[in-house]
Amino acid sequence: MKKLAPIIAVLLFATGMAAFTTGSAQAATGCSGTLIDTYPAYNGGTVWANVYLYYDSSTGDNCAVTQSTSAGGYGVSKPMNVYLTRCNETTQSNTCTTSSVNQTVHDAGNYAYYAGPVSINAAGHCILVSGEETYDGVTVSADSHPIASHCG
Repeated sequence: MKKLAPIIAVLLFATGMAAFTTGSAQAATGCSGTLIDTYPAYNGGTVWANVYLYYDSSTGDNCAVTQSTSAGGYGVSKPMNVYLTRCNETTQSNTCTTSSVNQTVHDAGNYAYYAGPVSINAAGHCILVSGEETYDGVTVSADSHPIASHCG
């Protein structure tokens, strides 16, 4: 048993760190609910940022953030944005139409870690989510596919 104790301790520590890291990332972005999708923004074959989309089934709210990666200058202030739009569409589509200026929420500015969170209620509708960052003169972006998605 003495030989197993260090191994068990390492496994418990690693398991706890994984749970802590996942919970901390969600808490740090300010989104509640469940992570339902991730859209990577690439520079070549390297992910520079991720657009994370959360859904809170108790409220019907969608929430999004654009978060930089270490390759994309995590910790360095740079232009970043995130957009979340409630579409008129109620089934997945390659278009997202809106009838009101209040159907889009966004956050844009110079951020070191992430843009957002932005949140919108889209019960019964599809959404469009997108994000972008510019680092070292290169702009990368990501958005939902199909354009109007996560309908319901």
